[in-house]
Amino acid sequence: MSLLRKATQINKSVMAAMSKSLIAFLAFQAIFLFVVIKWSRNAVIVSIGPSSVKLQVKDRSELTGLVHGGNLPTSRSKYFSQSFTRDTNQGGTAVLAGNLPTPWSNFQSQLVTRSEAKCDRPVTNFVFIKVHKTASGSTFMVLGRFGRNHDMTICYPARRSKARHKTLSYPSGKLIRKDCNPAYGRNYTLLLHHSIMNKPAMDGIMEPGTKYIGIMREPLSHFRSIFFWEQRILRHKTNPLGTFLNINENFDLRNKQPYSKHRNFQAHYLGFPTKYMTSKNTSQLYEAIRTVAGWYSMVIITEYWEESLVLLRRTFCWTMFDILHSTRRLHRLKTRKERVTLTDKQKETHKRMSNIDYMMYDYFNNTFWQRVSEEGPEFWEEFTYYRTLNGEVNQHCNSARGEKVFPAGKWSREFVINSTFCHELRKWGEGKWAVSCRDVVNRQNEEMRKKNPQLDE
Repeated sequence: MSLLRKATQINKSVMAAMSKSLIAFLAFQAIFLFVVIKWSRNAVIVSIGPSSVKLQVKDRSELTGLVHGGNLPTSRSKYFSQSFTRDTNQGGTAVLAGNLPTPWSNFQSQLVTRSEAKCDRPVTNFVFIKVHKTASGSTFMVLGRFGRNHDMTICYPARRSKARHKTLSYPSGKLIRKDCNPAYGRNYTLLLHHSIMNKPAMDGIMEPGTKYIGIMREPLSHFRSIFFWEQRILRHKTNPLGTFLNINENFDLRNKQPYSKHRNFQAHYLGFPTKYMTSKNTSQLYEAIRTVAGWYSMVIITEYWEESLVLLRRTFCWTMFDILHSTRRLHRLKTRKERVTLTDKQKETHKRMSNIDYMMYDYFNNTFWQRVSEEGPEFWEEFTYYRTLNGEVNQHCNSARGEKVFPAGKWSREFVINSTFCHELRKWGEGKWAVSCRDVVNRQNEEMRKKNPQLDE
């Protein structure tokens, strides 16, 4: 009996211990579930389409305070797992926040490493679809310098009576060889001026194998910038942005004009088919977006402009020197009116008006971060190196005029900058770089004339 009594006591002790463990386990599960639900309420799941990967992104309203199109966005993303954010200050302008995501080990373990393809040679024939008010001016200057330095043949707007020398196929989308200054005996390898994406027409005048670069900006931020750039009637009201959106509160998607500067402007620029812009078939819209995306080797995201340049460098096999840029601000949000807070209802009105822009931005923004993730942790090492190097170059150009050697590093070959480089970096704008590229073509034409005098006949 004593043995039976002892066995019973042991059994009760074991059951009590198991009960306590079970209670502790259930309590832990409840706390974990509460944290997950609480966290998920602070994030928005953005779907890229019926068969796409879903990523965690912050509310788009955080991105409304960007500076105007030519400005160099300086705020950095904070990358935790698959969550991407942009920091802005309360006034709405960009905040300088150049530090890497922390802790480093946390995000390093989340990324997928892939073997990097070795570059045979740099890409030296490309088209840049220059969209108004997207930092496209700053991008133009980086790409223009690359084109000049590599003797690329630019399609420079022809000097005809009604030609506007900042545009090519904008706003019509039509483009023929005569729209460009002549290039004797060869196709063009560089197109930078404002043009609506028309791939068949562009392929017809460009060198075979030409790559295409696009650029997109968060739609509401883009709307703020472009509104004050061209809106003259409502500009002097207390809240012109809100007034404009209130007027369009009952906007009908079946409006006969599917695009304008305030409606799907970026999508139109990048080549989204006009005939689908009023469609309510979501699958059809996503299929059209995927078709457009297939044309581009790279789509720069304005909010992550410097990250985009590093990814472009890797994609096109360029050097670190090729993507150096000026850190001076070209445009700023000038007045409170431009930074005014919009109501949720007004934001929803704009989303209805520019629904394709929002869909395309979400698509390209998410695919951009997928590509960054595929580059592995070394991408962020290179990005930090690039920002430091670019800062040192600008510091030298702003404080001295002499020659300076920048030694080779893990991500860069040795290069030398001098007073000429610094002058171009600090003083030259789009016009200067465009003319410099045109002069390359004129020199090429002169060489062709010497070889073939019949060209002058």
